[in-house]
Amino acid sequence: MVYAHSVVRVTLSGTMFGGAEEWSTGFFLGQEGSDATAPTQAAIDQIRDAWATFFTSATSYISSAYTFTQAKAALIDDTGHTVLDSVVYAYPAAAVVGGRAAGHLPPQCALVVTLLSDRPRGKASKGRMYLPGFAGSIELTGKIAAGNRDSIATNMKTFFDSMVGDADIPDQLILAAKGTGALPALTAQNDFVETIRVGDVVDTQRRRRNGLVETYTSRVLA
Repeated sequence: MVYAHSVVRVTLSGTMFGGAEEWSTGFFLGQEGSDATAPTQAAIDQIRDAWATFFTSATSYISSAYTFTQAKAALIDDTGHTVLDSVVYAYPAAAVVGGRAAGHLPPQCALVVTLLSDRPRGKASKGRMYLPGFAGSIELTGKIAAGNRDSIATNMKTFFDSMVGDADIPDQLILAAKGTGALPALTAQNDFVETIRVGDVVDTQRRRRNGLVETYTSRVLA
């Protein structure tokens, strides 16, 4: 499996519940028809700071049980391998904690941001990233409050828009679909993200980086 061109994978990660679990999310930067530029320290520093602003905002509805600890950007070549000496890291200087002190949900619960290109369907038409630690209102409908949804979408737009036109971040937010079939190099696709979408239903992540150690209690029946 290969990419159409080299891309930059940005990974944002941290811990939750006192370090008992780890979370991560991320996205791609690149170009539609050419190779991405190797990320710089200045680029990942700016992404780190923009994400910290999103993460700590009370209107992003991220649980205070979640902490952001690291931003990483890596150049991935068109064969899917990380390019040596083209990985940069950035760490917050102080603790970056989610801005909501109540409404904590289990770690497998996450809100999805859907990334959409201008393609109606097929490769590089749609992608997703999971937002860590949603801690907003769940209505009697089982959905999150519309106001929570709307402010999260606005804050995510602010985060992604902060990279547009930045001299230190020459590439753009993209969807990078790996090639498939007998000739994967011909089927791989890149396309620019033009719209983001946030829904009002909390999703479930089936994979977790660590496992909470479960403590049991038992009762003997009569």
